[in-house]
Amino acid sequence: MKKIGSIILVFLLAAGLTACGQTSEKTLGDGSAKERTVVFATEPAIAPFSFKENGKLKGFDIEIVQEIAKEKHYKVQWREMKFDGLITSLQSKQVDGGVAAITIRDDRKKVINFTDPYYHSGLVLVTKKESAIKLLDDLKGKMIVAKQGSSGLEKANELKANYGADVKVLEDEPTLYMDVEKGRADALVNDLPFVMSKIHSGTASQLKIVGKKLTTEDYGIAIAKDETQLLKDFNNGLAELKKNGKYDQLYEKYFGTKPQ
Repeated sequence: MKKIGSIILVFLLAAGLTACGQTSEKTLGDGSAKERTVVFATEPAIAPFSFKENGKLKGFDIEIVQEIAKEKHYKVQWREMKFDGLITSLQSKQVDGGVAAITIRDDRKKVINFTDPYYHSGLVLVTKKESAIKLLDDLKGKMIVAKQGSSGLEKANELKANYGADVKVLEDEPTLYMDVEKGRADALVNDLPFVMSKIHSGTASQLKIVGKKLTTEDYGIAIAKDETQLLKDFNNGLAELKKNGKYDQLYEKYFGTKPQ
């Protein structure tokens, strides 16, 4: 009787493990590979990289990840969150990956992995068109706004230390432009593609870029530290997109020009 009970217990455990596996991995129709479900985080308020349209996620980052996932037999489940929660979510394994125009930085590479760069960017200083700020020296006593957890905030604090500016931290990107336009701040620091998108679309037509880029930065797809195969697959997939022309098509779709 004990032997029968043991056999039944082993069977039930095996069945339970099989059922759990089916929630994240399944064999494709041709039986050639398995499709694994991975969870990716994004902040859907950073057009043209990630945004919502008619309730659906869209953007350059979203399509890049989806295209790679399709080529490498992954199914992506998206989890929306604030930008400053992305890194901690990856560290705590709440998600497997993340995209939201995330700058590749040495401090971040200590706790998460990055794919090869998929976008070359940089930070710029932005003011109202009629602003008296023409040079960085003009920032003394002026208020700069930047987004929480961003590279822009690091640069804003650097400008504060070097030029005597004040810094205010905001939680989302759209509020940066609003604060400057409404006179609640004198300048903002943000990534060039976001600024160009806002100005060209007319949603920030009162603003201008001051001088040249403050930095040169690369964006990478963030991957949790222990997801070594996922990192390898996404690096290979990104290289394939660039080789087959799909990357150029998506770049032109969202930025109106071919990559430099």
